[in-house]
Amino acid sequence: MSQFLTHVYGQEKLKRELKLLMENHRLPHTMIFYGDDGLGKTTAAFDFADFLTGASEKIWVEIKKIKSSKNEKLLENLKGDRVWYIRPMGMELKIDQFRAFMEEMASFDEKLRVCIIDDAQKMNQYAANSFLKTLEEPVENLYFILVTSDINALLPTIVSRGERFPFFPLMENEFYYLVETVAEEFNFDGTVGKETAFKVSEGNPGVAKDLCGEKGMMQLDVAMRFWETVTTSSTAFSSLSAWTFKEREDFLVLLRWVIIIGRDLMIGAETTDDQLEKCMQWSDREKRLLKYWTDGRAIEALAVLQKAESACRRYISTKNIWDMILIQLQHIQKGDYILWNR
Repeated sequence: MSQFLTHVYGQEKLKRELKLLMENHRLPHTMIFYGDDGLGKTTAAFDFADFLTGASEKIWVEIKKIKSSKNEKLLENLKGDRVWYIRPMGMELKIDQFRAFMEEMASFDEKLRVCIIDDAQKMNQYAANSFLKTLEEPVENLYFILVTSDINALLPTIVSRGERFPFFPLMENEFYYLVETVAEEFNFDGTVGKETAFKVSEGNPGVAKDLCGEKGMMQLDVAMRFWETVTTSSTAFSSLSAWTFKEREDFLVLLRWVIIIGRDLMIGAETTDDQLEKCMQWSDREKRLLKYWTDGRAIEALAVLQKAESACRRYISTKNIWDMILIQLQHIQKGDYILWNR
């Protein structure tokens, strides 16, 4: 197994566990790969599916075509019909997708097959119930890999029938090795080195790509202006509520930078260790804001922003999320804040 999961960087615990399960012939028929977006869960699912069905570089050519295609399909099949891929159509996984797969299952022979369900937390109620029935009657040579960034959004009955495999941020040496090995994928802004990228992303490669590319670094300046406006402007709400966001992903990148600066403010307000700061290039601008976020205010603000990030991932309206952030942060500054959904 020297060539095991060669497209997966880090995640050594995952690799050891999967190897051990295979060696002991105890591989579960339902596996749940869970963890934050950007940690390589889907890549790992494809890599493992390819390994189980006979490693071939052909699958990566097919995956590239799928990712670049704008056509939504109920199902995607790779390597003939050995690997199946189900991903959300629009904002959810639909029952028609699972019905289509069950129809395909009826013609399966004894060959081993793997079905990957991406963003599994987006199953609608009907799709989840349909999938649960499939799990209740397992097929001998069929394995499911569910990929999710929010395991708590899955039906508990689905989670209980699978074995969970967590994904973690990379260690510093793992992150640097990845960045150096596939440098073309990381197209960092010229002002950003791998050390800064690791620090702001906390070892999450996907986050590093989003935040530290040229487009992401532009959002850093916007995030700094957000904090300056919300802190010192007498018309902060009216000014900031007029901001609009065309793409949810752009909003999420901005929100991540807002959170990172918020953490710096919390560190500066609550400690004296400026070595923990992540946005060193904005250190002077951050320090001018610190006196407004003492007495636990920065901690409360960060809690609001983290809840907002979670809400964004659950496809709540970005406008509603943004307005809630502005309202809550105003209350925090006045000292009359009640934690959002405490």
